[in-house]
Amino acid sequence: MAPSRKSRREKEKPETPVAWKLPMDLLREIIARSNHRTLIRCAATCNLLRREILSPPFDPRVTEAAPCILTNLCTDVKKPLALVHPTTPAAMTFCHKHLPRLLSRNVGILLANYKPVSSRRGLVVLRRLNIEKRPKSDRCSELCVYDPMSGAQTFFSDPPEIRISQYYDPKYVVLTAADVIDGSFLLLVFDLHRYGIRVHTASPCGTWGPVRYESKHDTLWMSPRKRGDPAILSHGAIHWVSDYHEQIRSYDLCTRKQGSVKLPPSNCDVEHDGNQLYLATSSDGKLLKLLTIQGFMMYVWLQVPGGSGWSLETVIDMEEKLRSLDPRVTGGPDKRIEFEGSGKRTGEVVFLVEVHKQRYTDVYSDTLIVFDLEAMKMHRQKRGLLLLEIDLPSRLKNMKTFS
Repeated sequence: MAPSRKSRREKEKPETPVAWKLPMDLLREIIARSNHRTLIRCAATCNLLRREILSPPFDPRVTEAAPCILTNLCTDVKKPLALVHPTTPAAMTFCHKHLPRLLSRNVGILLANYKPVSSRRGLVVLRRLNIEKRPKSDRCSELCVYDPMSGAQTFFSDPPEIRISQYYDPKYVVLTAADVIDGSFLLLVFDLHRYGIRVHTASPCGTWGPVRYESKHDTLWMSPRKRGDPAILSHGAIHWVSDYHEQIRSYDLCTRKQGSVKLPPSNCDVEHDGNQLYLATSSDGKLLKLLTIQGFMMYVWLQVPGGSGWSLETVIDMEEKLRSLDPRVTGGPDKRIEFEGSGKRTGEVVFLVEVHKQRYTDVYSDTLIVFDLEAMKMHRQKRGLLLLEIDLPSRLKNMKTFS
C-alpha cells in the first residue's frame, strides 16, 4: 500500500533548527570587538546583556569603544556634530559616522527658532528667538529642554514674575537624573535682577513650581561670572564666581539656602580679570576646583575637605605649548589668555581664547584653544553654536530596552 500524501509531507518536513546559546564570556568578547553601533544595540537588547556590558571588567572596553566626547552642535542636518575632544580615530568614527544616525532629524528646524543658553549631561536648554515680536498670548513655548540623542522636547512658558527681554536674560541650569533629583530632569532659572536672587523650578511635565528661594538687595549676587556654566557638586550645590568681593556664591538645591566661599590667594583681580578664573569640580564631584591664569601660567586649586580653605594642586607653564600652535603668541599688557569655558564638569578639558587689547575694546580670537590637562595637549578649534557633552557609558545605563 502506497503511503498517503500526509505522511510523505511529514517525512519531507525539515527539522526545526536548534537554537545556539553562546556563553556570556564569549558573547562579551564578540561585543568588545564590534563597532559602536553594535555595542549600543546589544546594550538595548535586554537588561542582562546591558549589565554585563556595564560591569567593571567590561567597563574600560566600553569607555575605549564609546568614549565621553565633546562636540559642537550645528544646524546642518547632514553634519549635525563637529568633534572637539578627543581627536582620536575611534572618537572621530563614533562622532561622524555613528552618532548622526542616533540624533533626531529635527535638530536644524528646532535650532532655527531657538538659541541654546545652557547644556549639561547631554541635555540642552533652548530659548526662543525674537520673543518680543510674539504676542504675550502666544508665549507658551518660549523655553525648551531638548535631548538631541532621543529627540525628546519639553516646552515651557516664561517663568512667572520674571521680566525677560533682549537686554536681560536670567541664568538657566538643567539638572539630570545623575544629579540629586527625582525624575528625568529639573530646570532651574536664577533671576539675578535688582541685586538679588530668585530661584524658579520647572518639572518635566512642562509646568512651573513655586519660587524656591528669594533674597533681595544682596549685592554679592550682583554679577556672577558671565562665561561658562556653574560648578555643581554631587549633593546639589550650585556655585558661581562673583565678579565682586572675591567670593564664590552658592545655592544648595536640597537645603534651599545660599552661601559663599572665599577664593584662594591669587594675584587675579576678579572684578577686572574675572575671565581668567574658571570654576569646576573634583573628579568625584564632592569638592570645588578653581583654575586661574596669570600670564602663561595656569594654577589649579582644590578645595580642602570641609570647605575650610584651598590647596594648590599643580602649576602648568603653557607658554611652550601655546607657541607650538602659534609662534607669534606673546605676553604683555596688550595680550592675554582667558578662559572661555570647559567641556567637562571636572575641568579636565578647558577652552582658552587669545585676547588682544586695543584702544577702546578687547578683540577676541575667532578660534578657541582646547587644552587637555591630563594629556597635556593643545589644539585649535572653531567656535560652535553649542558645546554638547555625550557620555555614552552613562547613556547606556539609562536607555530603554527594545520592546
